[in-house]
Amino acid sequence: MKGLRLLPLLCLLLAAGPADAQSGRPAGTLRGVFISDPPTLDPAQATDTTSSAVVRQLFDTLVELDERLQPGPGLAERWTVSADHRVYTFVLRPGVKFHNGRVMRAADVKFSFERASRGKRPWVFEKIAGAPAFIKGGAGEIPGVRVVDERTVELTLDKPFAPFLHLMAYDAASIVPREEAVRLGTAFANRPVGTGAFRLKEWRRDDRVVLEAFADHFRGAPHLERVVFRIIPAEITRFHDYKAGNLDVSDIPTGHCRAVKADPALRAQVAIWPTLGTHAVRFNVEKPPFNDRRMRLAVAHAVDPAAVVEGLLEGCVTAGKGILPPALPGYHAGVTAPGFDRARARQLLAEAGFPGGRGLPPITYHFNTSDLNQRVAELLQAQLREVGITLELRRLDWAAHLKVVDEGAVTMFRQGWIADYPDPENFLTVLFHSRNVGAAGNTSRYRNPELDRLLDQADVMPAGPARFKVYQGAEQRLLDDGAWITLYHYASRALIRPTVKGLERSPLSTAPEFLAPLRKVKIE
Repeated sequence: MKGLRLLPLLCLLLAAGPADAQSGRPAGTLRGVFISDPPTLDPAQATDTTSSAVVRQLFDTLVELDERLQPGPGLAERWTVSADHRVYTFVLRPGVKFHNGRVMRAADVKFSFERASRGKRPWVFEKIAGAPAFIKGGAGEIPGVRVVDERTVELTLDKPFAPFLHLMAYDAASIVPREEAVRLGTAFANRPVGTGAFRLKEWRRDDRVVLEAFADHFRGAPHLERVVFRIIPAEITRFHDYKAGNLDVSDIPTGHCRAVKADPALRAQVAIWPTLGTHAVRFNVEKPPFNDRRMRLAVAHAVDPAAVVEGLLEGCVTAGKGILPPALPGYHAGVTAPGFDRARARQLLAEAGFPGGRGLPPITYHFNTSDLNQRVAELLQAQLREVGITLELRRLDWAAHLKVVDEGAVTMFRQGWIADYPDPENFLTVLFHSRNVGAAGNTSRYRNPELDRLLDQADVMPAGPARFKVYQGAEQRLLDDGAWITLYHYASRALIRPTVKGLERSPLSTAPEFLAPLRKVKIE
């Protein structure tokens, strides 16, 4: 997900379990924290983990992923799949209510999917028959989304797609009430209405986002009465607030991992786990100088990821060379990427026409606000200076960073990615297929017909080793072309107060956001 953001730190996948109603009245407040405000609370526009952290509390999807990342019932109580794996028929739970009190119907599913398909994540729906034409404005509806009756909706795909059920658990597939979305228009992003276990009570920009329990949730009222996400940009301030007892969860600050793990007062509250995410340096390959492969590879050889992994992050993250993280199905340890080699970097720089960096204008490196991102940027600046490349740093808040990146107004930039679902397609096709150039995910604006062919081939193959092998070939092609630089694969580094019960850790979550329902979390 665009996860894009590197994101702050504590996304715990909280409690996605069976549909048992909670007993008793909601009580207690979970005090969480974000680095910055979410750019949007509209699931059709959400592309980052901060927005998702709130969206997933306010809305529900047909399918939910459990803590093992397996699909299970959400708003749909059951479904069937045709023998050719192209037709999915979902039966909705009876009596599910939106926050405005109206009962959800199958027509809401069709409206929500058609609305979101023209949002920021069209690839979630493009496998559905007729969706590409609708997305481009050439059709009045998506014929592959058919309302059978009040509680039944049928989705027909053009071709089989192995992880389709996982797609149906993604934010963009959240169900919204037509009347509220139409009435509010773009203001729906600030005044969202869903079916989720919580509803928005208050959003004070640059201060906090407050959620309150929705007593009529179809699974029963959540344990918590409120969730408060405070906005605290400085990681050391978040850390001090946690130690002072003002937060229930927080991330571990950069450079403090070993010390916190050794602190008798804190070590029992430390939680570190690998996640399906990658911190990357990306290039806009449409803009000079990175429309030249030699320049991309020169930078790749000039960067030493070990200085970030072992230095700044004290070995508390996973070193990486490829695009796919080790915990992702389909990961291949044998991929090769340009290694740290200053002599080779200088040679490529000269071959590109800039011997010793002479004649090369300064390059602006954009990154989003975070203490870690600042320190990584300064380290990159020093490393590139060693081979003659001048890097100028530009720090923006998260929403502003997303805007310039999505618009292609940057040359070199930081942009992480956290999987939306556990499949290589969510990294390789979403981030590098030419049809996804721009806000849909391919912010590198990378176009390669042969890569598109490989990805299209893999996308329709049945699940299994043969499909993974095609993706691995695509990944190697991207690395050989210098399409991006992996600095490391994410690991969530969190502090969790002992009074917080029911938090489950998922490889889809990173601190400090929460990327799954908080409905089972309780404070004791």
